[in-house]
Amino acid sequence: MVNDAGLNRAELRETLISAATRLISERGYPALKARELAAEVGCAVGSIYNAFPDLDALLLTVKARVLDDLENEVTRQLGPFVPAGPDAAAARFQALGRVYLEFAARNWRLWSSAFEHRANESEALGAYMVRLDAILTNIEQPLGALLPHADSPSRRKLARTLFAAVHGVVSLGLDGRLGAISESDLHAQVQLLLAATLRGLRD
Repeated sequence: MVNDAGLNRAELRETLISAATRLISERGYPALKARELAAEVGCAVGSIYNAFPDLDALLLTVKARVLDDLENEVTRQLGPFVPAGPDAAAARFQALGRVYLEFAARNWRLWSSAFEHRANESEALGAYMVRLDAILTNIEQPLGALLPHADSPSRRKLARTLFAAVHGVVSLGLDGRLGAISESDLHAQVQLLLAATLRGLRD
């Protein structure tokens, strides 16, 4: 079935995702409004809701793709995780911190929208959580080399804690809430945080 924009449903979904991604990248997720999005795409407002249940579902889809992009960037720069000794695992953590900061700085509004916006339970939220779980797995894997005797639930909890700590420093730093700070200084802070944490885990 073709809609008023001359697109079938699958094409309209992709067009809406692209337009929403562009709007969020330029002005942040609060700028995502149905009328403006419809005008951007060239469709009726009602057509948006034929492609997505609501704007929340569309935003969650954009957020999931942001996390996909981050996952792809980790794989591109660092390759898949290969089980190794504690020193290699510690180096992996430092590299993950660098990639995370660089990605966040390069995609600031999209990246922040992936965590600032709160969504209701939905199929789209489930898909987003799967992507977030993959990000946490990147952190949990090298923990196995540092904490070989820790069980999986304990490593997952620690992975969440490490992620929250780095995310907080990156978020506050890039948003200017830690005062004026250069990206290189922020990188040094992230590396210091990770080094201190990993040193404590290995002692």
